Amino acid sequence: MMREVTNSSPQPVCNVAICTLFEGDYHLGLAAFVNSLVRAGFAGTVWAGYRGALPPWLDQLKHLDTPGSEYMVTDQVRLVFLPLKTEIHLTNYKPQFMLDLLADQARDCEYLWYFDPDIFLRCSWSFFADWQRHGIALCQEIVNNILPEDSPLRQQWMEIVSGIGLSKPRPLNHYFNGGMVGLSAERVSFLHLWKRLLEHAGATGCNLNGFMQGTREMPFLASDQDALNIAAMYTEHPLTTMGPEAMGFIGAGFTMYHTVGQKPWRGSLLLRALAGVPPSNAVKFFFTQVSSPIRAYFPLRLCAKKLACAIAAFIGRFYRRQ
Repeated sequence: MMREVTNSSPQPVCNVAICTLFEGDYHLGLAAFVNSLVRAGFAGTVWAGYRGALPPWLDQLKHLDTPGSEYMVTDQVRLVFLPLKTEIHLTNYKPQFMLDLLADQARDCEYLWYFDPDIFLRCSWSFFADWQRHGIALCQEIVNNILPEDSPLRQQWMEIVSGIGLSKPRPLNHYFNGGMVGLSAERVSFLHLWKRLLEHAGATGCNLNGFMQGTREMPFLASDQDALNIAAMYTEHPLTTMGPEAMGFIGAGFTMYHTVGQKPWRGSLLLRALAGVPPSNAVKFFFTQVSSPIRAYFPLRLCAKKLACAIAAFIGRFYRRQ
């Protein structure tokens, strides 16, 4: 397929930028994420930091005649790829990536959102545009969702960060997921605090090149997420949060699906269903987001995937692991 190149560089006019980080087969999640943004009515630039190879589906997009890897997904959505040289796990690179964007490529934007590339929007972007005005946008986790202000873990955190001069945290009783953060450029100090806490975690023995190494007895198990939650305790800025339903972890949600755990593009849906693990609503939603405007799969491959998902869901009506 020939790549279409344009001599002009249309720049969607928008005061909001979106960013994400990916490597390897997460390009499939990236395609679904960007498609969901288009369907949600987002207009603007998506900045994708990456390691390794660029996605194989880029030949479908209009390549802009500019330095770097810039593409138009639609007339309203620009996708820009930024190569990264960091050695740390990309999940621990989030605050640094956002800070770099606000200092350079996205310096003219009023708001910046980070989404993991396995998150897919379900509602209109106008909801997020309203949400972002109220503070640091966060979503509650499903695991450790209730984390009381006097919990032993928070006590550990407070003792650790007292060594870098942090005191008088705000009382929080929920634990937040690190897959999505939205904030205004005026509240950039939250990102500086998040980055500082991650660096302190590394200095105290947390391996920032890995993720989820150890047990929950450790103060920094999910390093980026734990540091994010500490930042939420000590930031001067207001928070604006939603429950675990916001990422589809429980019912009654309408905003997003976050495909945590087994990724929908990996492994066999049928074998998992036969093992008692049918496809979740998030997995089923993924296969509705991979055909337009970015075609993440060849048509026959996608048909086979959708059929396997439907059969796996049918099996799940009768058999699932308790």
